[in-house]
Amino acid sequence: MRGMEEGRIVRLEELTRMASDVQDTLITVLSEKMLPIPELNTATYATRGFNIIATANNRDKGVNELSSALKRRFNVVVLPLPDDANEEAAIVIKRVKEIGGGLSLPEIAAPDKEIGRIVTIFRELRDGQTENGKLKLKSPSGSLSTAEAIAVTIGAWSEAGYFGSGAIDANSLAVNLVGAIVKDPVQDKIVLQEYLESVVRERKGWRDIYDSIREVV
Repeated sequence: MRGMEEGRIVRLEELTRMASDVQDTLITVLSEKMLPIPELNTATYATRGFNIIATANNRDKGVNELSSALKRRFNVVVLPLPDDANEEAAIVIKRVKEIGGGLSLPEIAAPDKEIGRIVTIFRELRDGQTENGKLKLKSPSGSLSTAEAIAVTIGAWSEAGYFGSGAIDANSLAVNLVGAIVKDPVQDKIVLQEYLESVVRERKGWRDIYDSIREVV
C-alpha cells in the first residue's frame, strides 16, 4: 500500500510461498493499479511510478503455485543457473564474504574449499547425476539454488565462528546441508542417504563429510 501511495517499486520475494488470497489480490493490483479494502469500503489507487518486481523459484512449487492469470501479469525472466561449478563457487564465495562482513561474523579461515564441496553436492543432486556423468542420481524436492548454497555457508560460518573450531568444517556443514536438502522428511531423506552411500562415501577426501552427515540423518 505504501508503495502504491508513494509511487515506488515494490519487491516481493517468493511468490509461491504466499497465501492464495494474497496472490489473488495481486491480480487486481497489477491489472487495475488499485488495492481494494472491503472492510473499510474504500480502495488505494497507485501513484505513477508504482510497479512490482517479484521472485519465485521455478523448481520449488512452494505453498501455492501461481495461477496462469497472475503469471500473465508479469514479464517473466528466467535466470539460468551458472554453467559450471567454478563459476557458481565464485559467486558463492563473493556473496558469502559480503554477507558475512555485513553481519560482522567472527573471522574464520577462508572457506573456499568447503564452498567447493557444497556447490558440488548441490549441482550433482540438482542435475540428477555426478559431475562426470557416470552415475545417475535422484533429485530432492527442493531447488538447491546458488542462493541456498550461500545460506548454507553463512549458517556454517556462524556455527563455526561462535560455537566451533573457528573454521568451516564437515561438522558445521552437516546440519546446514541436511536442512537445505531434506525438505520432505521421507523422500528427500532417502535421496540424501542414497547419495551419501553411492557418491560421498566413495569420493576421495570426503570421508569427514560422509561421517558428519550420517550422524545428522
